[in-house]
Amino acid sequence: MIDIYTLYTLLTLAALGKAGLILLVAPQYPRRITRAMHFWALGGLMIGMNFTLHVFANRALISDSLALGGAVTVGIGGAVLIFVAVQELRERTYSKLALAGLFAFVAISNAYTLHTARDQLRIITNSAVTATVFFMITYALVRSMPPSGRSIYRVTGFLTLSLTVIFVIRAVNPLILGFAITHPLVDNWVQELTYSAILLGNVLGSLCFGLIVAEELNVELHQLASFDSLTRIYNRRVFENFATDELGQARIKRESISLLMIDIDHFKQVNDRHGHPAGDAALIRVAEVMANCLRHRDLFCRYGGEEFAVLLPATTQKQAISIAERLRIATLEAGFRHGGSEIPLTVSIGVSSVDLPPYDLNVIKQHADQALYTAKQTGRNRVAVA
Repeated sequence: MIDIYTLYTLLTLAALGKAGLILLVAPQYPRRITRAMHFWALGGLMIGMNFTLHVFANRALISDSLALGGAVTVGIGGAVLIFVAVQELRERTYSKLALAGLFAFVAISNAYTLHTARDQLRIITNSAVTATVFFMITYALVRSMPPSGRSIYRVTGFLTLSLTVIFVIRAVNPLILGFAITHPLVDNWVQELTYSAILLGNVLGSLCFGLIVAEELNVELHQLASFDSLTRIYNRRVFENFATDELGQARIKRESISLLMIDIDHFKQVNDRHGHPAGDAALIRVAEVMANCLRHRDLFCRYGGEEFAVLLPATTQKQAISIAERLRIATLEAGFRHGGSEIPLTVSIGVSSVDLPPYDLNVIKQHADQALYTAKQTGRNRVAVA
């Protein structure tokens, strides 16, 4: 039969191995995922140190009181870092000051209760704080879950909620058992439940986090494959795939469909006079202004360079001209400042519509390009029709 301290040693080694593996592979992932993995690894390592301190105390390397207070303080700190990892993964803000204050409170509380030998208060306080942190993790996991991967977020949330309930039971254990748990080796059913949950939670939590990271990476790769990295609107490849489908639907329904090809006027001058960062900011600004003017069903993409495209389903030529004018005026009036300079931005727009076969993307684009050329040749900052 394996003794408890040998088990603690194995758990410490497992925590070290897991943290090392996570830190080794983390740099291969996108930045937000890498940051989350770093926090998760450090959190898991701190939770593993919980067991290490008890082993040190058993070997008379540190005092028993230091192990009792330090272990739970470091363990709660590890749980806090796991909360941070989830927040980083979901790109949410969190208060570093509040979390540091929580950690400081736990450290001071443990030092005080150990010094004054108030063991029952120490157990209740530590268990209550631990339950609070696990509930924070639960809420962070199930709040605004991503459209894909909801199941793994729910499973992980259920796991941390179970740990929350167990530590709530541990916090109120004087009412249940009539005495406090004053040492990790006290033998009763609450202790057995707590350690079983910690061991199982450590294994399942690591597995769940790995699956969450894999899901987030899939989402990241989908974003990179489908959206322009600068403006965060569709890229040309995805736009053309969706546009071909929309044209097919328009052919079946025999309804009008229109295409706008849009070019930022004198964009090269923006780059030459103000630098490429200003050019990038101008592209982002124009994309934001236009996206706010379009309908939910319209397809909008950065077609390449300073050129954008908009496919307007179920839209006649007259309606398309009206939408194009709205985009042109909105861009003109939006205003754009960069580096303290006011930089005028205008667009030229070519409009092409089709309401009879063939509903071919290459044909309608060719006509829209011809109209765009006309708009640019006749003075820019205008709308022309094929």
